Amino acid sequence: MHVRCWDRLPEESYRQVLELLAELSPVVQALPPTAALVELKGALRYHGADGRRLAEVLRVRMLSRLGVDVRVGIGPSITVAATASARIDHPGGILAVQPGQAVEWLASLPVEALHGIGPRQAEILRDYGIHRVGLLAAV
Repeated sequence: MHVRCWDRLPEESYRQVLELLAELSPVVQALPPTAALVELKGALRYHGADGRRLAEVLRVRMLSRLGVDVRVGIGPSITVAATASARIDHPGGILAVQPGQAVEWLASLPVEALHGIGPRQAEILRDYGIHRVGLLAAV
């Protein structure tokens, strides 16, 4: 799960966000100043819920306790989850990409949408005629 705050938070508020995430899962990686990764494997079993449901609970807790709304991307890998959270164009969205759908979902995205591809890398890929993630995967 990749959790992204809409705006940069003050340091204390960001720390509180991380603490709330740690209530969901003991494995949280801070990605300051606006994001964090949450490992869900154990949390899914412990809470007996799917990733989307955990994301909904997380959003409610964030809003009620901190007044912070987040975008949550869920996917079978860090790259898919981070790409999903970046594709949400409004605060409070959840985008869950199931493992069996990840390849198809990524394929149609422009290369610059893929987490980890910066503007310079995207420009170079486009110079080689690679405009979509699906084509990049086929290379």
